[in-house]
Amino acid sequence: MESATKPRPAFTLSVVMECHDKIVNRWSSRQWKLSAILSDSNGPSSLEGPVLIRKDRSKAQYLWKGLRLQLYHDAAEGYWYNLLSDEPYAFVICETDDNDEDAVPMPYLITASQDEAGAHLETDGLVLSAPLPADIREKIEQFVVNNYVPHVKRKRKRKNWFRDSVRSKPGLDR
Repeated sequence: MESATKPRPAFTLSVVMECHDKIVNRWSSRQWKLSAILSDSNGPSSLEGPVLIRKDRSKAQYLWKGLRLQLYHDAAEGYWYNLLSDEPYAFVICETDDNDEDAVPMPYLITASQDEAGAHLETDGLVLSAPLPADIREKIEQFVVNNYVPHVKRKRKRKNWFRDSVRSKPGLDR
């Protein structure tokens, strides 16, 4: 549970999403990837986009501004695991229109938690990833150092279900 007294850092970011056609056999489908995540401390306070920044025959790039990466104290373990990887990533979760194949996905959440990204993947959400900008990675590292305390893992004592069930029946004490 979040503490009301602890500050929760947030960062404004912009993302560049790229679309290209993938041809398998004779079928064509649109594939999306995250080209870049950019720190945008002077960016808008709400989501703006998509702005078409480049288009040619094979691909198109769109810019979204004003995404907020909010850090939560109870998600610090997920940030920690991400920072342990060779290349820490930011994960952008997008809303798609299943009825319109040509629609541009709309990003609505950005996170540095692998756990949260995985949860959205399990629900068939569109999750795109790109390396964290160095300045944001350093701020997340500082947040984790200040707020994450790993839990000491202890082995549970096994419960003897049979013995407990026999004792609960009258006349069957052993």
